[in-house]
Amino acid sequence: MSNTSIKSWIETVKPVALWILILVIVLQSVWPLFCNFVLYPTGILQSFSRLTGYIIHQTFMVNIISFLCAGFLLCYIGGLRSKDFALFSKKIFPAVWFTIFAWAIIQLSPLAFGYELVVNTTWSDEGVLANKLSRFFTGQIFGNALYEELFFRAMLISQLAILFRKKCSNSKSIIFAIICSQIIFSLMHIPHRIVNGIPVDQMAGNLTALFIAGLLFVTLFSLSNNIFVVVGVHALANASPNIFEHCDNQFGIFGIIVIFLLIFTVKWVLRKYSTMRS
Repeated sequence: MSNTSIKSWIETVKPVALWILILVIVLQSVWPLFCNFVLYPTGILQSFSRLTGYIIHQTFMVNIISFLCAGFLLCYIGGLRSKDFALFSKKIFPAVWFTIFAWAIIQLSPLAFGYELVVNTTWSDEGVLANKLSRFFTGQIFGNALYEELFFRAMLISQLAILFRKKCSNSKSIIFAIICSQIIFSLMHIPHRIVNGIPVDQMAGNLTALFIAGLLFVTLFSLSNNIFVVVGVHALANASPNIFEHCDNQFGIFGIIVIFLLIFTVKWVLRKYSTMRS
């Protein structure tokens, strides 16, 4: 997939049986309900995380179960392969460097808003370092961000596109797949938003923001041809381990993604221009 488009990659993806796709979507809908309203309130996962010195984040444990259930249905029964999730080993190291570069920009972002680089004093508090790092690495890079990108951006888009391709053209099928998958992505967050106290009258706006964020992640995936890049940016947007003050409230998810969309857009334009000249 190094030199191919997302559209070309989807053409190589193995289709999964419709009943498996429906079942895994249903399970993905039910699991957040159970986690947010039953599992998390018990405090069991938080206690286990504390026993590990906060090395293992509770989000990681929840997503491991999601990986096992979805993996059993999609890979063991459905026969999907790693490449059907856009997982290519050659993409890992470029994505690592990209994520480090993105994190560095976030750390410097206060300067753009007139702030000095002042180290956040909370880093010296007991347990904060372990908590922040575990939230980023085990909670997001190997947990929530990884699972959501593989499920909602790689698997769901490709499988829905294959399904819609039976009724419409390739381009339209991908567009419909992107829209449907990101609607599902935003709706899956309703239990989390309820638990976090989002008022009903603000829910529509919050879900719309999630839908737009999903579209931006899709665009980043399309421009980079690297699902690991999207995982890194997603993880930073959710839980960047920021060293300095004013990083969180001055440089949010949309700022991160827009900058890198511009980078990849320039890269894409230059590549097209080079192709036209050759």
